[in-house]
Amino acid sequence: MTDYVFKAGRKDLAPLLLLHSTGGDEHQLVEIAEMIAPSHPILSIRGRINEQGVNRYFKLRGLGGFTKENFDLESLDEETDWLTDEVSLLAEKHDLDVHKMIAIGYSNGANVALNMFLRGKINFDKIIAFHGMQLEDFEQTVQLDDKHVFLSYAPNDMIVPQKNFGDLKGDLEDSGCQLEIYESSLGHQLMQEEVLAANKWLTETK
Repeated sequence: MTDYVFKAGRKDLAPLLLLHSTGGDEHQLVEIAEMIAPSHPILSIRGRINEQGVNRYFKLRGLGGFTKENFDLESLDEETDWLTDEVSLLAEKHDLDVHKMIAIGYSNGANVALNMFLRGKINFDKIIAFHGMQLEDFEQTVQLDDKHVFLSYAPNDMIVPQKNFGDLKGDLEDSGCQLEIYESSLGHQLMQEEVLAANKWLTETK
C-alpha cells in the first residue's frame, strides 16, 4: 500500500506533488509547501525504497555515496514507472488535474521530479527543485518550452558537485523550459530563504 498524504485545497488552484529527500517521508515537505503555495491541494507520496531504514525513490548500487556512478538506473526506471502510475491513480482518486500539477522536491525527491520531467514521464506545469542533481546523461531531452523550473543550489554543496549541477542546468536549458536559479550558501541544507524565494517565484509565474 502506498504511503501518502492528501490535503484538499481550493479546487481552482494547481495541485502540488511533494517528493521528499533521502530519509524523509510524506510529511516532510507539507509545511514548506503550505508556505510556498498556500491553499493549494497537496499530494505527498513516500518513496517505496527503504535502505537500512532510510526512505528513497530509487536504490543505490552500494556504499559509494550519492554519485551518478552509484545510482541504480534499473531501479530508477522501475520506481519512476511506479511513481508515475501512483500519481495518476491518486490524482484521479482525489480529482486533481495532473496537467496543472506543480512538483516540489528536495534532494532525492528533486532528482526524481526533474528526471521524470526531462524524460517526459509527467508533464508537470512547474517544478520547484531544491538541491537537485542530474541522475543520468541525456542524449536528447523532451521539449518543454512552456514550462517553468525553479532550481536551487549552493556552490559549497557537498552532495551536488558543481559539474553535475552544470550538466543538469544544461539539460534543462536544452529542453527549452523557463529556468530560474537560486543560489544559497549553506551546502545541501534547505533554508527558509530558498522557500521564500520559491514562493516569490511561483507568485510571479502564475
